[in-house]
Parts: sequence; structure tokens; C-alpha cells
Amino acid sequence: MRLKKSSSETVGSLVGGGCSEKCTALETALRHGLRRCTYPLPSAEDVVCEVNLKGDGPCVDKEAVLCINLKNKCSSAPSITLHSHAAAMYYTGVRKTFLKRDQTCIELKPSECRTLDWTLSYEEYREHVVDHASLMLNLFGHVTQTKQVLATQYSFRLRTPDLVIAPVCDAVVGQEVPIKVTFQNPLPCVLRNGVFRFVGVGLPHARVINYGDIAGYATVCLTEKFIPTCHGPHKLLASFDCPQLTQVHGCANIAVKQHC
Repeated sequence: MRLKKSSSETVGSLVGGGCSEKCTALETALRHGLRRCTYPLPSAEDVVCEVNLKGDGPCVDKEAVLCINLKNKCSSAPSITLHSHAAAMYYTGVRKTFLKRDQTCIELKPSECRTLDWTLSYEEYREHVVDHASLMLNLFGHVTQTKQVLATQYSFRLRTPDLVIAPVCDAVVGQEVPIKVTFQNPLPCVLRNGVFRFVGVGLPHARVINYGDIAGYATVCLTEKFIPTCHGPHKLLASFDCPQLTQVHGCANIAVKQHC
């Protein structure tokens, strides 16, 4: 497909008509595109917009909360319209589906800094999260008085619970050492066909345990025995996977003694 170069008058007429969201999207593309000089846009940058996580970040089965930080650097009171689009993403960065769209209109006081909480409930993303539980928030808008365009993009991942790994007794070369692994299902649904995998502490190959189903919010305690082959510090790595939940990991540092 070949794109025809447009004059500033043509683009101006496009921006001048249509809904606010489409106009803002077009202005954003013009400002950040390859031909951004074709259509002159306002140069005022009096309002700064940034996005960050609230706290340690959202967990699976909990609502995701992001902070939209707005800072007014001028002595006037600007009116701002913000549009937000949330999407579930594949690990490659390709969008899977849109989850939520919002529009917010606010007015900042002179030199004011304000933080807005943006939330995405578990019900809104539960059926759409894939791969590494990656989500993306696209935020764009404009300042009514100066026509300044605001645009930012923020990617984040839902945190999954860790596997808790603990040796039951001291590890000694050539002797079996039982190691306890604890995992709690963070979801209300049943995890089907769960698989645990272990690597390290004398294992020449990965050990695979086909555990089966885990009920919603249930806690699993699994004990596996390993035989260390050499003394010194070692690591035991464990993971859990199932169709409903991935990227669950755990790691333990184990000091292996040469003698009892």
C-alpha cells in the first residue's frame, strides 16, 4: 500500500473535524511519525504525563493499579482530555486484544502535580491474559488551551506467586535429602494438568512431575528427594506450568556437606 503525501491544509482539515479521540490520535501520529514536519503542531510542552506501577505491581487474580502522574509547569490552569486503551499482549509485543477504554477530563491548577489511579479489574483481563501475563496501557490526550498532545505507552506484567523451596534436613554428599516445595494456587479456578520441573542438586537431567489438577486457592506441598553428588554451594531451581498459569518459579541455595 502506498501512502500519499498530504499537505498541511489537508491534514488540518482532518484534525479540525471528527471526534476528540480521533483528532488526538491523528495529532499524536503526526507528532511522532516520520513526516512530523508536514503539519505544524503546537510546540508548548507545559504538561508532563508519566505512568508507573503502584506499589510492587499487580498480582494475578488482583486488580491492576497504575499511577498516571500529571505535572503542570505553567502558571495557567489547563484543561486536559486523556484517552486510555488497555490491551493484553503476547511475549513478542504483539497485541492480542483490547481490554478496556476510558476517557478522563481534568483541570490542573497552576504548577499543580496530580496523580490519577487507573485500575483494571481481574474480571476484565482474566480470559485474555496469555504467555508472560503481559499487559500494555496506551495513554494519549491533549491540552485544550494549547493543543499540546500527550502520548505515552506503558507495559507491565502481572506477578505470579513464587514456589517456596526448603530442605527438610542438612544435605550431605551421596545421601538422600528431602526437599519440600510449597505452592498456592492464586486463582479461583482449578489449575488443570499442572507440571512441576526441577533442575540442580545432583540431577543429570530435569526431573518432571506430572502433578495433575489443583483446586482454586488450594495449597500444594510436594516433597522430592535428591542425592547430591559433590559438596559445596548448590542451587535447586523449580518451576510450575499449566494451561491456566505459567511463569511460576522458585530457587533455593543449598549447602551440601562432604560428611555428616
